[in-house]
Amino acid sequence: MDLPDHFKTVLISVALFSVALLSIRCSSSPPPGEVKDKGGKIKLCFTPEVGAVSKYKGSHTREKNFSGMDISLVTTYRVVQSVKAKTKEGNNSIRIKCLEQDTKMVHNGETLDYKNPVKAEGKTIEVEVSPMGEVKGVKGFISGLSKDDLKSFAENWFFELPEKPYGIGESWQKEINDSTENMVVKGISEFTLEGIESKDGIEVACISGSAEMDIVGKSERGTIKGTNKTAFKAKIAIKGGYIVTSSSNSEMKGKMTGINPETAKEETRDIASFSHDKVEFIE
Repeated sequence: MDLPDHFKTVLISVALFSVALLSIRCSSSPPPGEVKDKGGKIKLCFTPEVGAVSKYKGSHTREKNFSGMDISLVTTYRVVQSVKAKTKEGNNSIRIKCLEQDTKMVHNGETLDYKNPVKAEGKTIEVEVSPMGEVKGVKGFISGLSKDDLKSFAENWFFELPEKPYGIGESWQKEINDSTENMVVKGISEFTLEGIESKDGIEVACISGSAEMDIVGKSERGTIKGTNKTAFKAKIAIKGGYIVTSSSNSEMKGKMTGINPETAKEETRDIASFSHDKVEFIE
């Protein structure tokens, strides 16, 4: 089964739009890091060693409904990260190379003809990441991604850590107020340190959270307005600040307004996107 061209265009736009809404971010390999225990509180820092190399795998599933059609778009990645240097500002210069990329589109159990416009396999980007896991800058090029989309792609592989120490059961919030050429996102995300455990021999901080964001964006097919709600969990290595595992489930519902190429008339349609993302440290 093949899709109408106008549906493919809208689907691609919503897919890229959804990817950028929330990053469940992971860091680099597991060298010793900085851990401060003050009154039972833990301070997490992203502290990779220069020369460290690590591998990750990730899966991104988007379930969408458009004009009564339910579509699943599943993309899997394998990447390798290399820590190249420390900057004079104290940030980490990291090279990310995508080793593998695979995308499948499924409708009612049937695999559809689909060519992902994003072609990351074999591509390398340079990322500058702060000790708090925040992506400060990205250099490089991946076909199918704009400058803003490229930054969102990089952010998928890093977890932004809190600036203060927190104890088990304590929570913190972050205001979301991001604007790009094609999108405005505003909302609040909340995190809770649920506990400490061992995962594959690595001591990890277990963090859960949720976010709710209002979104306004534009694509080739028109404007998008809606709300995104996300729930997520992450296990972050206490020494090193990198993610051992992370997962998120997002629901975006809204409306798209634009010109229907089949009727040449402006239409407003309901859109929905359900996302299931996973990231896992391999070695």
